Amino acid sequence: AACGSGVSGSSAHGRTRGGVEMHIKQVIIRGFKTYKEQVSLVEDFDRGVNVVVGFNGSGKSNFFNAILFVISDHFGTLRAETRKELLHAGTGPAVLTAFVEVVFDNSDRRMPIDKDEVRIRRSIAAKKD
Repeated sequence: AACGSGVSGSSAHGRTRGGVEMHIKQVIIRGFKTYKEQVSLVEDFDRGVNVVVGFNGSGKSNFFNAILFVISDHFGTLRAETRKELLHAGTGPAVLTAFVEVVFDNSDRRMPIDKDEVRIRRSIAAKKD
């Protein structure tokens, strides 16, 4: 199924011996790199392997950078020019803030939180994050 950014995915089911593995259920992106308008990628994720396909320039790399922005330390301490590079810089009014939210299935309680779903959101602005 096609997503608003031109990125689409497909998957194969995957399970561990103990049941369902923790996996990404949804990614919500707004204002981050090529994603000016809010995009919610939900229906194409699965417990198994997911594949992201799209034309050159459709946002595949930015999609993965958005996930890394939330869950890795690669974007730990950001200088002002790096923050500006992460904000959408296309036509129209300037984007002053952006966020990426990753929703994990936590039904196996791999994260020690008593919720079936865990949401992690990171926001960024031109001057701070």
